[in-house]
Amino acid sequence: CEGGELFTWGWNTHGQLGVGSQTKLTREPQLVQRLKGIPLAQIAAGGAHSTTVSLSGAVYSWGKNSFGQLGLGDMKDRDCPAYVGALEHWKTVFISCGADHTAVLSKEGLVCTFGAGGSGQLGHNSTRNELLPRVVAELWGARVTHIACGRQYTLVYVLSLDKFYFCGSDDEGLLEDKSKPNQLIPLPINSPVDTGKSCQSNDHCRYVQSVFVSSAMIGLEKNPICYIFNFINVLMFFTQNSYLNGIATLEDKEVDAWISNSKCHKHIKKSIRLIFSSEACINGSFLDKRDKHFKTSKEVSGVDMSEVKRFYEKISKKQTVYQEV
Repeated sequence: CEGGELFTWGWNTHGQLGVGSQTKLTREPQLVQRLKGIPLAQIAAGGAHSTTVSLSGAVYSWGKNSFGQLGLGDMKDRDCPAYVGALEHWKTVFISCGADHTAVLSKEGLVCTFGAGGSGQLGHNSTRNELLPRVVAELWGARVTHIACGRQYTLVYVLSLDKFYFCGSDDEGLLEDKSKPNQLIPLPINSPVDTGKSCQSNDHCRYVQSVFVSSAMIGLEKNPICYIFNFINVLMFFTQNSYLNGIATLEDKEVDAWISNSKCHKHIKKSIRLIFSSEACINGSFLDKRDKHFKTSKEVSGVDMSEVKRFYEKISKKQTVYQEV
């Protein structure tokens, strides 16, 4: 939610809702209490496991772990979000889940995978399962820009090369070599459609793409060509929009607008209440800049206290805003 809360519902056979309950099925949205106060950037769901990434790059996972898809070094299920310590300082910016495996993208364009590897979906030139995150060596230096996991395969896109790379189960014959049903390392594949670079500067085009994606994701596992076509539309939209529905955080121009108004209007009060009633939104508003926030850990808060002080000095000039905060 905009206020920073994460809600889950549905099947909970392996604790994939993250609410600490053993209830098999939950029909109503439940608040994931364990993540309260953490400024979340993205969430992803797999077959029966879930993951999330914070604005400071911290990764949490929970649910089914029989193949190590939680990246915690064991095969024990979790019914609450667990911090993936192996990805600390990895600078995670995006995560994707397959049926029983997970792929993570760093800000530098590195990809690491973990979990089930029986179909080669981890890209490590083996069918071994990985209990901890492992860098995909074949993609080293490629500066991957987007990743997506299917049921038993992984698809990545490198914008600078305008190429897609695929590894995993190839039951539908995506690869040229039909004699190899499983691809153990990421290999380039020919895109069946235009990536739409001419569309990137067109706001209306991006909107149409996003609507199409949200209404056409059914049956993708049966048709990887359809999956790639949708994946292209998703990535072109994300190329222009670093996030779609980010949590509410402060911006300097917004604070300046609060101060410049003669009165503390209703919409200003609403914005202030939204941000300052949420620990997650407050933490997200004052993160260290210039990648320093990626150093956030159990010992380092990642919050720039000098920015907090500067903010309070600024709003102290406007008592109505100061009091509302």
